[in-house]
Amino acid sequence: MICKICKTNNEEGSKFCISCGSPIIQSTRTCPNGHIYDSILPSCPYCPSPSLQNKIGMKPGGNEITSTFSSDSSKTKVMMDPVKGKKTVIVGGDSDTGGGGKLTQARKIVGWLVTFSNKPEGDDFRLFEGRNQLSSSSDTDITINDPAVSSPHCMILYRAGKLLIKDELSTNGTFLNGEIIEEAELKDNDVIKVGTTELKLRTIN
Repeated sequence: MICKICKTNNEEGSKFCISCGSPIIQSTRTCPNGHIYDSILPSCPYCPSPSLQNKIGMKPGGNEITSTFSSDSSKTKVMMDPVKGKKTVIVGGDSDTGGGGKLTQARKIVGWLVTFSNKPEGDDFRLFEGRNQLSSSSDTDITINDPAVSSPHCMILYRAGKLLIKDELSTNGTFLNGEIIEEAELKDNDVIKVGTTELKLRTIN
């Protein structure tokens, strides 16, 4: 199986490239909400299950979720663009009646962290615009199941077109390409080590 990113030849059935860590997908499907996923999966892994869609008020295969909060009658509405797969969030007001809700955009994906340290099949974590906290805690952006990882351990920030990393006074330190750092700028293919876990950075150009 040839990696489309670095052209390395990988073993049949590989999920990630052994050279650059990029996901290897043989064939894909597109769900009604515009998500692209591996065709070996029975359903879209990004969409809620039919039972959860019913609980949160989303029609199966639809593209709108409306949640009502207790403060007055304000609503938060999440609209999915089925072509771009991008979410638009309307906070407050009623968009159907021109209630003047605040329009915000869901955070854009700017890269991935890929690791084979804790699972033979590998694991990956998406990086978004703004702050991405890495921690051993489950209540965080990136959870690393490693007893040598602190809570919190480090912060990865995407701002003004740059990815930056900053150690959060972790017990065992944060390493970038083998060197311990307090803070630094990240580049594509950099290797971050937290605890005993190594993560390779892949950025979106």
